[in-house]
Amino acid sequence: MAAIKGEMPDRLPFAPRLDLWFSSNVQSGTLPKGYENFTADEIARKEGWALHKINPEYQKARRPEDNLHWGLGILSYKESVYQYQFSSDIEIEVKRENERIKIRYRTPVGSVSTTVLYSDEMKKGGVSAFWIEEHAIKTVKDYEPIGYIFERVKLLPDARDFVKWQEKIGQDGVAFTLGGRAASPIHHIQKYFFDDTTFFYHYIDYQKEMQKLAERMVNYFDQVIELVSQSPADVVYWGANFDEMITYPPFFKKEIIPWIRKAAARMQEVGKFVSCHCDGENRGLMDLIRDSGMHVAEAVCPAPMTKVPIEEYYRRWSDKLTIFGGIPSILLLKETSTEEEFESYLENLFQAVHPGKRMILGISDSTPPKADFRRLKRIGEAVEEKGWLPLKAGSFRPVMRAGQKEKISEEGKENLQD
Repeated sequence: MAAIKGEMPDRLPFAPRLDLWFSSNVQSGTLPKGYENFTADEIARKEGWALHKINPEYQKARRPEDNLHWGLGILSYKESVYQYQFSSDIEIEVKRENERIKIRYRTPVGSVSTTVLYSDEMKKGGVSAFWIEEHAIKTVKDYEPIGYIFERVKLLPDARDFVKWQEKIGQDGVAFTLGGRAASPIHHIQKYFFDDTTFFYHYIDYQKEMQKLAERMVNYFDQVIELVSQSPADVVYWGANFDEMITYPPFFKKEIIPWIRKAAARMQEVGKFVSCHCDGENRGLMDLIRDSGMHVAEAVCPAPMTKVPIEEYYRRWSDKLTIFGGIPSILLLKETSTEEEFESYLENLFQAVHPGKRMILGISDSTPPKADFRRLKRIGEAVEEKGWLPLKAGSFRPVMRAGQKEKISEEGKENLQD
């Protein structure tokens, strides 16, 4: 929390996300020796790592119906501080077919249907989220019934399970509540109602219809903001998967930033914080994310996995927001990074983010199922050895992948000198 607030804690926090790695290795019986009967939290506590409590455990729903409406993006878990209630004049028909759940929503103004998939293959890979196989919007006629549903859905305060979960975590981590995986109504439409390509056709061809639908979803988003602001949560998870191509700069500025600012302003009034899951390629969004109003940019994934080196992230963002992440997941895989590349990245990391204020180390986006556990332990050891704050400044070099030429631009040289 000190890092989130912009204070200077005694050392860098290290909170690796373990859920996908843990789930996959439980399925395959390949947990590290000595940890065969541990939970993910027990492993983290044993190693002295902070608990990563941001992404909900989607397959551990409180009620059977909580996981039914993924195709609409209406979600509620123990990590939530509210429940939802559909209008009584909406008929919901559910059909389960092996690994699929097909749902038809019948409203007075028309019907829409969705199908989501959760397969054995996904389980083995550690995946917890559903795959939307059939999207809600097929034609422009589907906008009306979806608008009807969202205008009338009620959110009810219910933080009982969140409080129990928060107390269980204790001082070993920060319990983020789920506001939503989409940061705005248009972002919600993009994430849940279309595949990526079809969304952009509709975004151009049916602008008026889509904007009208977004306006009809405002009440839903306003309810989320208000219920979270009144909850026991300190930090809200608000939107995910920002990327310079999928949420390209003009789109991000117009359709997403106003709602991040709205949520952040309300949370700030009551001493809470907004965290966004910025796990994509952020080169084209650097200034926009910095100035968006979010308090935490989580799951930040730097070079060599993306274009932006960690030192640039820190230099450009750390005066305004907290960076959570910074260790690319490919560095934990022997197939994608050599031991020398891994150690070189670690060696440079503590100099690249000096003095260490507003920095929380994590695996971006998540610890992969086939991660070398020894390397994960090595990060924790390095934090113990070198992560005491304030960090010392020093010379460092960008980490190059095998086969890359060590060529640095003039701008890069200036950054290194800085």
